[in-house]
Amino acid sequence: MKNNVIYLAFFVIYFFSINSYSQSTENLKQKKLIIEKEISYTNQLLEKVEKDKKKSVNYLKVLQKQIRNQNNLLTTLDKEFKLIERQITKIKEKIFITKTDIENEEKKLKRLKEEYAKMIYNMYVNKAGRTDLIFIVSSESFNQAYKRLAYLKQYTTFRKNQTLKIQETKGVLKLKGESLLKEEASLFNASVDKNKVIISKTEELKLLNKIQTEKKEISKELIKSEKKIKKELKEKEKLMELLDEQIRRVIEEEIKKLRLEGKDRAYALTPEAKILSNEFVSNRGNLPWPLSTGIIVNYFGKQKHEVFSGVETFNNGIDIATDKDAMIRAVFDGVISRIFFIKGVGKAILINHGEYYTVYSGVKDVLVKVNDKILAKEKIGVVETKYPEEKTELHFEIWKNYEKMDPSKWLYNAD
Repeated sequence: MKNNVIYLAFFVIYFFSINSYSQSTENLKQKKLIIEKEISYTNQLLEKVEKDKKKSVNYLKVLQKQIRNQNNLLTTLDKEFKLIERQITKIKEKIFITKTDIENEEKKLKRLKEEYAKMIYNMYVNKAGRTDLIFIVSSESFNQAYKRLAYLKQYTTFRKNQTLKIQETKGVLKLKGESLLKEEASLFNASVDKNKVIISKTEELKLLNKIQTEKKEISKELIKSEKKIKKELKEKEKLMELLDEQIRRVIEEEIKKLRLEGKDRAYALTPEAKILSNEFVSNRGNLPWPLSTGIIVNYFGKQKHEVFSGVETFNNGIDIATDKDAMIRAVFDGVISRIFFIKGVGKAILINHGEYYTVYSGVKDVLVKVNDKILAKEKIGVVETKYPEEKTELHFEIWKNYEKMDPSKWLYNAD
């Protein structure tokens, strides 16, 4: 009975250990699938802008994103490899313990059988081939007969107990044998998984080296056009400043309107707007993307240039590369505050979410009008494609009153 309890405890620990490992590997596999999906989509974008890649900063940005994805994939593969290695070590330890237990149980079974055989032999010798009844009645005295009767009872009990112990030990051996087979199967599967990860890692490293070599070659070509590119950067900075001013002006107009009504912005939100604002905050990190497909090629804040050292740019939001004629969608419920146009940037849509605003610029076709109430994921426009570089990017920003927020912290899985 005690052996069964010990085995049950061992089995429970083994089960939960395997279950925990399965959950961890499943999480890594899911993460790997997401990265591989993004790598696949990035490859599609690279093919679309490959035409003039030797002089294209746009191509280089997408290539840089691909390098980042490859590094993320390699990191995930490293984690998966280490997890499998740890699991293999644990399984080997369990196999060693189980084999030791089996050896001990086999020794115990052998000892029990020997004891049982010895007991049968001694009984046979004492009885000298007589039946139990003759063995008792042939006693020389009543006292001897009583002792012989007690001896036979003890013998019967001992024999039953010894038989039960032998059966129990055989049962434990069988269970441990089955456990060993499962552990050995788990070890084999883990070893196969480990080899797969090693092969994947080798292939991904080769691909990363190839991409990095391509990046160096393109960077060399782009350095030849340094003056032109730096001029384009300054022009883009001015355009972003114009967009920034326009957004601030819209927000300021709304705040001024409230002040004219004798209201403080902090307390002027309607109950509906307060709820909307609170819900927007509660969805931080889980907001849907403003596009159904796309990759972030420019992140929020200060960024180093892909080619020129010492050159930095500042982004008020994020830039998402996508397919031609991709549909833009609202990331949350709100009201269309403004639709405006900036030469060089294109059309922009500003949506009010209580205290928060989302901005979508680089819009070709607008599908909504000012004061429209819209829902999350509702289509609001079409992304513009800029020629000759064939760049299709949506610039997306989030503001809290006058404060710029990092959109990648708000959108789902955008870090």
